[in-house]
Amino acid sequence: MKKTFLAFASAALFIGSASAQNFEKLFYKDQVKESDDITVSVDNAVSTAGETKFKLKITNKTNDYILYKPTESSFNIEGKDLKPSEKMAIIKPNGSDVIIVNLKGSGYNKVKNYSFVIDGLYRVAADGKTIEAENFKLPASQNEFKAGAFTCDLSNLVKTSGKTEAKFKCSYNGDNVGIIHYNRPAVKMPDGKEYANEKKPGLLESKNKDIIIMKGGEETLTLLWEKMEGGKAMDMQKVPMEVIWHATFTEAPAVKMKSETLNFEFDEALTTAKNK
Repeated sequence: MKKTFLAFASAALFIGSASAQNFEKLFYKDQVKESDDITVSVDNAVSTAGETKFKLKITNKTNDYILYKPTESSFNIEGKDLKPSEKMAIIKPNGSDVIIVNLKGSGYNKVKNYSFVIDGLYRVAADGKTIEAENFKLPASQNEFKAGAFTCDLSNLVKTSGKTEAKFKCSYNGDNVGIIHYNRPAVKMPDGKEYANEKKPGLLESKNKDIIIMKGGEETLTLLWEKMEGGKAMDMQKVPMEVIWHATFTEAPAVKMKSETLNFEFDEALTTAKNK
């Protein structure tokens, strides 16, 4: 009888231990990796029956742009290489960005350990090769102009006494990465003086400060000048104006960076606490 009870107790303990491992969600330890150019940190890594995901933060320690193409990275889960599908991220000089990496699948809440190779990191010089552009007259004699692999079209122009706003649709078809610098265009007025572009980037654009264009892409560049001192001689509705580009357009190659491997480790204490 005693032996039967011990056998039953042992079986119950085994069953209880096994069922304790059938967590609805598995959580993993946070981690940080650092190199001369970037710092990579991961937190909130979790797996469920239908997905595994984590928050990936990339901090750019350089004065250049860093592009991250997640589709070039890969999960290694139980011997299988799987690709994420997140969109490209642009990390501004000395800035950071957060990407939620999410892989759909099945049975991931049974996988205690896996690895993720961060590939697809590229460094792009913020001040690359300058592409010269001819001065652009306002009002325009023609709407389109080319500067190397850039093509820009004046899509809208507002020219009043107290305000001039010019919107250009610009595309890039080169083999490198195109950059349009917001703070470089100026307008030359009849007094011979130049006035800087007053238009500030919008909320989304300000993340990058400049406009980054990949091959085949198109972006909008908006230039703005408001009322200037000088009376009729500076009446923007009546006087000719000329945009001076001042190295607004540059391009640089995307130089591939070294890949980094993240090893995800099961956090038993956190998982137990979170599944209560």
